[in-house]
Amino acid sequence: MRQWFPLIKFVGDICISTAIVAAGLVGAWRFISSHGEFFALLLLFGNPLGLVLVAAPFIALLIVPVFGLAKGRYGLVLGSILSVVITYGVHSLAVKQEDEVLEQKRAIFAKLASDTAEPVRVDHTLLAVDAFDNGRSCDDACIKVLATSTHALAFKSSRRGDATWTRYTPAEGPVCSAKENAKLALKFLLRGFPDKCATLSMITNFSDGLFLRVERLGNPEYRLTPDAPEGFTGEMYESFERIDGHDRLLARYIKGSLKSTLDRFPLWKQPPAIDVGPPVDRMSFLARATGRDVGWLRQSADPFPLDDVLTGIEKYFDQNEIVDSEMVRSARWAWVSIAGNALRSQPQLLRERILRLFATRDPVRIELGVEAMSFMSLDERTFPDDVMLDLMFVPMTKDATVSILEKQLEQQFAPGRPPPADEVRERAKADLNDPNLKPWQSHILNLILSLT
Repeated sequence: MRQWFPLIKFVGDICISTAIVAAGLVGAWRFISSHGEFFALLLLFGNPLGLVLVAAPFIALLIVPVFGLAKGRYGLVLGSILSVVITYGVHSLAVKQEDEVLEQKRAIFAKLASDTAEPVRVDHTLLAVDAFDNGRSCDDACIKVLATSTHALAFKSSRRGDATWTRYTPAEGPVCSAKENAKLALKFLLRGFPDKCATLSMITNFSDGLFLRVERLGNPEYRLTPDAPEGFTGEMYESFERIDGHDRLLARYIKGSLKSTLDRFPLWKQPPAIDVGPPVDRMSFLARATGRDVGWLRQSADPFPLDDVLTGIEKYFDQNEIVDSEMVRSARWAWVSIAGNALRSQPQLLRERILRLFATRDPVRIELGVEAMSFMSLDERTFPDDVMLDLMFVPMTKDATVSILEKQLEQQFAPGRPPPADEVRERAKADLNDPNLKPWQSHILNLILSLT
């Protein structure tokens, strides 16, 4: 029996080290897999801590074979090697088998997708979108379609659990000045479509039209469709033609990924992605339905009717019966934004608009003009000296606008500039006697008088 003791000890060391190293490998594998993104970020930024954290679990596993070498117990060394080989082999086989199953599922999704078919009818006027991302709002693409075609649009979001649709019907003329349409009409102006808007109505269903439905699945335990396998997370886009209440599928696009039940180490190939069917989304659906391209949907009106747009926005300042304070703020922002963009293309038109605002003597419009004036260089005295002097005494509600005006006046009457006309100098001299002058006003008046 004594002669068998070394062999029994050798075999025992193999079994012990195999079990210890296998358990350590599985634990390290799962730890790194579950924190993969964390380690990836550390390694991405070259942080030594990332290398230490990734290597530490595997360095710890070397303790057993190193101990075996040091003590001459070679069974511990052989067992460690066998453990690595067996663990790798078993995991590789599991990954291969799962990949085969996932590939079969992927093939099923490929069959669920469909090529793009043409609608039977070409006279559909309603385009409907049921999508979680956009909900019921009318964005730039929506406005472009409504302003340039006869199509009506309907939107809803599946996330709301509401079967009703918000329908946008193109309109123009006086109806766009109605209180319920004013907010949307302002958005049309921003895109370069004056006197156009859309009326809103709620509908529970529709019998004819083209529509896009988007399904998002975030839980792999559910099925995307009754025929689809489990384990999928992603999105499915389906476009339909509805005639007399009956739907005909035109295209189905599925994009996402399949869930793996294994703790795949980052070096292993990840489960195959799902990207099948003709790519279709909200923008491509609207573009195809209107016979345009996606780039066209994103563009403003071309040519952009700058003068008409600014005039349309300014009307909001006189319509207290339909415009609240929030709408006024939106209109101001819209006017200044468009004016800033106009400086590059039509600076002379912008200058004329600003002078027209100054001539109204309306503080709201004058503030707009001052804000727009800040975009322009006044080195050549774009605006007359007497006009600039008048602005000093207009009551303004915004401190920021007063600050802009002060800076512009300092440029207008900077030292070394040609002196203003005698009439302007005389007015400045007389205004200095006003006891209610603010410090910045006195400063500007003195600048005017210092120019000789």
